[in-house]
Amino acid sequence: MSNTPPVCRARWGDIPEIVDLVAGPFAESAVGAWLVPEGHRRRDVLAAVIRVWAEHALLFGEAYLLKDHSAAAVWLHRYGPVPPPNDYGERLAVACGDYLDRFLHLDDVLRAHRPVDPHNHLAFFSVAPVPHRNRRAATLLATSNARMGQGLLPTYAEATTTAERDLYARHGYVPHEPFSLPDGTIAYPMWRYPGQRRPGHHSSTRTRRPDQPARTHPLNDLSIRIILDTSAIIAFAKGSIAVGEAIAAVADEGGLFGLPVMCLAEASRSGADPIRLDLLVNHPAAAVLTVDPLKWRAFAVICRRTGQLDTASALLAAADHDCAVLSEHP
Repeated sequence: MSNTPPVCRARWGDIPEIVDLVAGPFAESAVGAWLVPEGHRRRDVLAAVIRVWAEHALLFGEAYLLKDHSAAAVWLHRYGPVPPPNDYGERLAVACGDYLDRFLHLDDVLRAHRPVDPHNHLAFFSVAPVPHRNRRAATLLATSNARMGQGLLPTYAEATTTAERDLYARHGYVPHEPFSLPDGTIAYPMWRYPGQRRPGHHSSTRTRRPDQPARTHPLNDLSIRIILDTSAIIAFAKGSIAVGEAIAAVADEGGLFGLPVMCLAEASRSGADPIRLDLLVNHPAAAVLTVDPLKWRAFAVICRRTGQLDTASALLAAADHDCAVLSEHP
């Protein structure tokens, strides 16, 4: 019997493989044909759009692959309204060309039927046509469901085939009222509560509020690998790929990134997007840090030298945790 490859968290360099996995079956689907009627252009156009969302998911969500890159699951953390990808309108227009209106219409339909409650959204799920495909799909879905469930939020997916619907149902997803996509395809919205194994079974664990950061381990059981200063936090809020890659790498290694509360406050005062700040604070690998009152003298010395409370708090946190400060301005 062949063993299914293990599941690993996707990194930025895995985006091309994710795009290839998703674009192939999407190009062969009815909705893909409706979006891009020209067969010779379809896969390239769809791949360009999928890449935009895959990049966005690594900034505002998570993605998982089987180690042999035969299957991918791409998730968005919808703890609140998720901002669109950076320069989404321009990038979508370039990718779609004459078919822009069709993609925007599909976006509107999906958004209208998406739950408004905080949840994790399975945006893309694809398995290559390889041996033991069903087993691979089950392994990836079960593992990524478990990791999403650590935040104690429900998960949501849209199935567009009965096979997808049945797969999700076997993993505890409950179908809701179907709706039609613009091409006529029936979409099955599916909802799963943390710990749910079968329809009708709900976990007794309370769902955390979206303003409560997920914490699956005590802070002292995980190491803080990097501290984000105010400039890095503001850059993330603007959609910085570099900052997103850095925190994704920390999360991949099982570590945490620190967010000094004074840096968060200064970023907010400077006009950083509050929705993106909420997403950053609620990231599973985020740790919001305050200044230890017993270290006020050291803090005062650093403040005198830097002239800035937020910078001093970031430097002190880095010294306390023996790690580097991530800054937009090295």
